[in-house]
Amino acid sequence: MSHPALSDLNEEQAPAVLAPDGPALVLAGAGSGKTRVLTYRAAHLLSRGVPAPRILLLTFTKKASRVMQERLTGLMGPTFFIPWAGTFHHVGYRLIREFGHRIGVEGGRTLLDREDQRDLVKEIRDAVVGEDPGEELPPAAAIAGYLSLSANLLLPLPAVIRRRAPWLGHLEKTIEAIARRYREEKAAQRVLDFDDLLVLWLRLLEESPETAELLRDRFRHVLVDEYQDTNPLQGKILDLLVASHKNLFVVGDDSQSIYSFRGAAIDNILSFQERYPEAGVYRLEKNYRSTPNILSVANRIIEQNSRQIPKTLYSPLPEADHPTLVRMYSDQDQARYITTRIRRALDRGQEPSEIAVLYRAHYVSLSLQLSLSRAGIPFHLTSGLKFFEQAHIKDILSWLRLLENDRDAMAWRRILRMVPRVGRKTAEKIEALLSRAEAPRKALGDPAFLKAAPASARPGIAGIAERFSQLAERREKNPRDVMDLVGTILATGYHDYLYETFEDPESREEDILSFAAQIPPETDLADFMAELALLEAGGEELSQEEQKNRVVLSTVHQAKGLEWDTVYLLSLAEGVFPSSRSAETDEEIEEERRLFYVAVTRARHDLVLCVPQVVGRGFGSPAPPSRFLGEIGEDRLTVTVYNSWED
Repeated sequence: MSHPALSDLNEEQAPAVLAPDGPALVLAGAGSGKTRVLTYRAAHLLSRGVPAPRILLLTFTKKASRVMQERLTGLMGPTFFIPWAGTFHHVGYRLIREFGHRIGVEGGRTLLDREDQRDLVKEIRDAVVGEDPGEELPPAAAIAGYLSLSANLLLPLPAVIRRRAPWLGHLEKTIEAIARRYREEKAAQRVLDFDDLLVLWLRLLEESPETAELLRDRFRHVLVDEYQDTNPLQGKILDLLVASHKNLFVVGDDSQSIYSFRGAAIDNILSFQERYPEAGVYRLEKNYRSTPNILSVANRIIEQNSRQIPKTLYSPLPEADHPTLVRMYSDQDQARYITTRIRRALDRGQEPSEIAVLYRAHYVSLSLQLSLSRAGIPFHLTSGLKFFEQAHIKDILSWLRLLENDRDAMAWRRILRMVPRVGRKTAEKIEALLSRAEAPRKALGDPAFLKAAPASARPGIAGIAERFSQLAERREKNPRDVMDLVGTILATGYHDYLYETFEDPESREEDILSFAAQIPPETDLADFMAELALLEAGGEELSQEEQKNRVVLSTVHQAKGLEWDTVYLLSLAEGVFPSSRSAETDEEIEEERRLFYVAVTRARHDLVLCVPQVVGRGFGSPAPPSRFLGEIGEDRLTVTVYNSWED
């Protein structure tokens, strides 16, 4: 069988591809060709005569698996295909169908998706609340999340709650009871959730020695992509799967381990050489993406981390301009600066899709979204659920919409469903009463209206009436202070609602406060609401062809694995990046630093670091520059100051 062309590999990639059997750790720095190495490794094994069904190729996305299969076919010909290639969950599903009966899991089981799982947990949660109406339990999505983390972290559920949601400590036993009922209900319905696919795979290896030996013999070579993103459960599966032959070939970069909130364990990659002392270690440090000047910044950042496997990226490209650090006064100045720069770049002929603006969290981009929209510059948000589509932001906007127009039926519907003991049918009855009222907001406090409303809803309706009274009073005193109105909504009950309803109330409250801080002073409420509606209207799903004509706005997490000619990093201030929510321990700071490293290494040619002096509107709170900028040193940067009046 012909060997894949090794001439396509550089001096670092070839030794990794040709590594002898046994454990191998490929440390693939950003832009160093990790996909090429994995694909060529599979091709090399095939060319040696290893049968394709004896190779297991594990990826984290279907897309990554498909790309590698396509490249492998291009290298070796259309008849070469690895049948056991896919995500951990995909492979786990196939193995449970084949061998599940050996551990008491009979066939004919169906698979719950994430939404199905949440719905089932919600049914059980609501039943528990019905048994004890005084119990204030977290939402079903939060409970489902804790169950998932318990499985993937290999930790008891109480330990997960203490680690991730210590404020729920008094509810540990109740949540454990829900978990028990959830397991019983899954068994009764003969269904599995995604986490079961990995938990049962591990059980096959631990509880069925014959199956474990069969699988070790079947998968004589195990190849793993993005190894730094594996969680403890996946790591244990891999170690047991290769226990007899140790042919484990993993590719990853500890410097890009940024998903601990999903359960990823950086220790899997950091301890690889301890678990496999005989492992070959191959460093891919030659970066084909970024200029040497950008890599100089990236290297300087990541070398500050103590828990890492040292590596230094270098580039074959010629020296270029230093990355630019721009100091400006406010978030609004930052938005104006970037909008002006992007407009000039587009006028020079740069493709919009080759420009990206990256940020730590959704809310940071609000001012920029408004600025780009006003300038007529089309953009595409790749940050998952769009900022204004998030439930807590839509809640706040509904209160504001009703202040401006109390006949807004959709806004009423949203607010009424926040009221305790008001379900869909009760909300519809109240809506019908409000639609007949001459002044709906005032009608809420009318004794006659309350008498006509369902008895169970009356306390909640009276509470809404009181809150609207306070909001109207605040608006009368400060008619052009939208930020004050948002603060009043929080202070008069929504803060408590956040903590009773969502699994991440602190994060959502910060979103709301940051959203309010982005609102310019002296803003007319009607104009502001109209502008937001127009902005949302531009956020529709786009085809790939349409995306080519738009600037990209993305969180750094969503940008991992992508690259652009020009990258702007927003709001590099303490409390924003690194996030104040993720900077309490040394481990958290190191992950924030890795996230910053990922952001920097997305840029090919131009990198612009934006540093507002204050975060918030007008004379907002002073914000020290991000500590990461001090670690870089100004000798690696071109430092400039932007004054908006000079435009």
